[in-house]
Amino acid sequence: MGSLKITYVLPVYWPAIGGCELHTHELVKRLSERHDIQVITLIDNQKDKLSHELWVACILNASAQATEYNDNRAKVTRLPLSLIEKFMNLPLVRIQSPKLPDIVIRLAMEMLSNFYMKKLISLIKGSDILHCIHGGVSYFGYAAFKAARRLGIPFVYTPVLHLYHKDWLKEMKESRASNKSFLYNPQLHLSPRGWTDYFWYKVSSAADVLIAMTDFEKNFFVHHGISAEKVHKVGVGPLVANDSTSDFRQKYDLKDKKMVLFLGRNVEYKGIEELLMAARLVWKKLPDTYFFFAGPKEGNSEKIFNRYNDRRIKVLGFVSESQKTALLKACDVFCMPSMEESLGGTFLEAWMFEKPVIGARIPPLIELTNNGEGGFLVNPDPEEIAEKILLLLQDWELSNRMGQWGKKKMLDHYTWEIITHKMEDIYRKSAEINILRRI
Repeated sequence: MGSLKITYVLPVYWPAIGGCELHTHELVKRLSERHDIQVITLIDNQKDKLSHELWVACILNASAQATEYNDNRAKVTRLPLSLIEKFMNLPLVRIQSPKLPDIVIRLAMEMLSNFYMKKLISLIKGSDILHCIHGGVSYFGYAAFKAARRLGIPFVYTPVLHLYHKDWLKEMKESRASNKSFLYNPQLHLSPRGWTDYFWYKVSSAADVLIAMTDFEKNFFVHHGISAEKVHKVGVGPLVANDSTSDFRQKYDLKDKKMVLFLGRNVEYKGIEELLMAARLVWKKLPDTYFFFAGPKEGNSEKIFNRYNDRRIKVLGFVSESQKTALLKACDVFCMPSMEESLGGTFLEAWMFEKPVIGARIPPLIELTNNGEGGFLVNPDPEEIAEKILLLLQDWELSNRMGQWGKKKMLDHYTWEIITHKMEDIYRKSAEINILRRI
């Protein structure tokens, strides 16, 4: 089988910023050299993505006319909505609330997904594969699944499993107030209009192929009754520039100073405040340690940063791929104690430059680091985070060993050449099986 016609469907796409957006963009860019690729999305920029809650933003911020642009050799289409369509569909999103009867919620979801299914059918007709990346908007994924089934196209789904501790923020603040330790215990929580809800699970169960980030994720789905044969662990690769001329150590006069880097969306659940609190503890022993925060600011992150005003804290906001690469080269330790990750692509990026990492003790990172061989895993506790930062900053041999272990892990399993080859193989086998079914 030669070139395939592959359609990707996801609610938000590059040049908007986020794991789903950027990693799909990298895969599309590479596969479009050999295959006929199109991408269908609802949002294509950071401003529209962050202006409202995402389910609402995808409707309110839709343009009146379809917009198209190229991503390497792939065609990207942003679906339009008229004012009347926005008026009709927004209430269906609002209905997705736990305060309403389940039958009302599901009826509204069926109507909403059917609306988008009709828009998708004409665009995906003739595709050999439809690959949907969840991206947090269940009605769009459900619509893509319905459209694929209507046309008899193999449906590949990346559910991007995010486990989280439902009331973690409240419990953590209560623990701090009473000077008790807080143990983070992530679990799957299905809820209307959540990252993982009933329709996310329904599509996961019915898809022809599921793409998992980790063995933990694969085993989770198998444990919940999904055939192991249709769940494929693939993961993602690092996103860094081939070269970078920026020198952050020179720019910020860090010649003899230590540098800790947080790289990712600056949002509360990623552990930004825990790291800021840990910085104050680190300074008691190593006062010349600088903490850099790079990535788009979301939620109440601005308020959090304003509470920690210090010249040794550098909040950079969004950085280019070249600047990100320069930061990774310059840092001594990469620390992102995020409490919700499906894999943790930025940890792979730190390992590319042999940097030791500190992450939260959550199942995907336990697997990725082999329970701490490529870095330390911690609870979201500032004292524990500070202790591990100090240990890595003061023990060069330990830091070097962990960084080298991480680079080998990344090169053995997570290069984009490996990821692309795995995905091509999955697509070809799925298309071949579909052809045999029709004979």
